[in-house]
Amino acid sequence: MKSGTHFAESHLPPTLPIENSSNHLAMTLPEIRQLKIFIALEETRSFTAAANKNFITQSAVSHSIKSLEKQLDCSLIERMGKRITLTPYGEVFLHHAKRVINELETSLTKIETLKHWGYSSIRVGASDTICQYILPQVLKEFAKKHPKCEVTVDLGDTPEMQKKLAHGMLDLAIGIHLAPADNNFIFTPLAEDSLCFITASDHDWVSRQTNRGGSLKDVRLIAYSAESETMRLITKHFNDNTVKYRHPLTLGNMEAIKEMTMQGLGVGIVPPWVAKREFTSGKLIAHTISNPAPKRSWGIFSNSGKTFSLPEEDFISICKLELNKAIHSGRELEHAI
Repeated sequence: MKSGTHFAESHLPPTLPIENSSNHLAMTLPEIRQLKIFIALEETRSFTAAANKNFITQSAVSHSIKSLEKQLDCSLIERMGKRITLTPYGEVFLHHAKRVINELETSLTKIETLKHWGYSSIRVGASDTICQYILPQVLKEFAKKHPKCEVTVDLGDTPEMQKKLAHGMLDLAIGIHLAPADNNFIFTPLAEDSLCFITASDHDWVSRQTNRGGSLKDVRLIAYSAESETMRLITKHFNDNTVKYRHPLTLGNMEAIKEMTMQGLGVGIVPPWVAKREFTSGKLIAHTISNPAPKRSWGIFSNSGKTFSLPEEDFISICKLELNKAIHSGRELEHAI
């Protein structure tokens, strides 16, 4: 190893090792400085210009790229005379390096914004259903009480949101409590709803009393996302009641389930409150699944030991109010056969 290279590398700050899942060799994460130098080299295609852009020497650029290639155990650039091109490895690395720098710059901008007088923030995770039917009104009411609190919303089903909570990527997650209690999370109840079958207005179930008994094998069911707590609840309910059924068509959006059902493509499974508009217009008809109907417990997940801030407490209260209002209005319109 050349003494110059050794001098440059010996002054690098320590980095955290990560494990490569394919070969279990230790790999160090590149530094932000290395990413900026690599991006500058790709943008300028010149070691001199990249050096000037980062206010360092051309030799330092060369040492940084060599060190980066050594860390990644692959070549990132190719020299063809005076021309510099990226290797396929370099193209992949460039894409992610730019995303990392962009995310960091965005976070710094947001932090500076939040430092202004009275500003705070809440990072919320919620399902597609909550985002579509509940959050618009919640955010409207919340903004009246906390106009200087920035709320960011991350879309996903309950298991995904719990993972993000555990990694500190969210403050609160609105989801369904079904699995056994997890000591890593606190569950703050909001409301309870139930599920029902829905059909198009000209479906056989509407024109005559259908004895579904213990079998739905001849029915094409349309239900929510296969990985969701809702689908787990439906599966458990049918299994507990020994109901035979075909594997449902699963979709990640309640509007899509309703549209498929209205087109006569099957029997949907939804909570009544998401279809109140269609019940009122007569486009969809609700049918009981069982007595009692399978129920879902909605609430706020947060990390164990967390103390809610005043904005978070108000956000939870507004969520509880709006969700209960929506569920209650759905029950009033439900027409069970």
